[in-house]
Amino acid sequence: MLAPLLAPLLALLLVSCDGAKRQQQEAAELRQRQLTALSSRCRSQQATVRQQVESLASSNARLSRLSLQTYIPLQRPLAPDPELLARFTREDQELELERHGQALERWRQADRAGKRRWQQQQQARRGALIAGREQALAKLSRLGVPPTAEARAAWSSCDQAKLAALKSAQAGLVLKRGR
Repeated sequence: MLAPLLAPLLALLLVSCDGAKRQQQEAAELRQRQLTALSSRCRSQQATVRQQVESLASSNARLSRLSLQTYIPLQRPLAPDPELLARFTREDQELELERHGQALERWRQADRAGKRRWQQQQQARRGALIAGREQALAKLSRLGVPPTAEARAAWSSCDQAKLAALKSAQAGLVLKRGR
């Protein structure tokens, strides 16, 4: 009674196993074709990618150096020498101290103005460097390079293994987001 049913079930099982193998093989071939196309695209735009990666790295390094810079104040006027003042008359001492007070006030004003100019220049430099960095990131994005250091390294070298790992990681992210 089971024998007549067993043969068709076995045939169906063999066909479905063969179908699963064929699907796996087709999926592997598709992944290889996609990777080959990705590698080809990478090589065709490698010079541009490298240029933008270098521009990005340069902007980041210059921003780091800029943030380490500090304002160097103007040299403060020297106070009158006490030994020299002791030789002066009382009136000359007062006059010398008054001149020194005026020199200190001029120095404070000049130093404040110098510091404001320095801060404005620093802000302008920082803005230009940030704009350059953002421009490089935007160009890389238009080229299809994801915004990670690993992706930039993979696209700069066009290393197939790195590109495959990157593609695999991106596919995993898409699956996680879809859930």
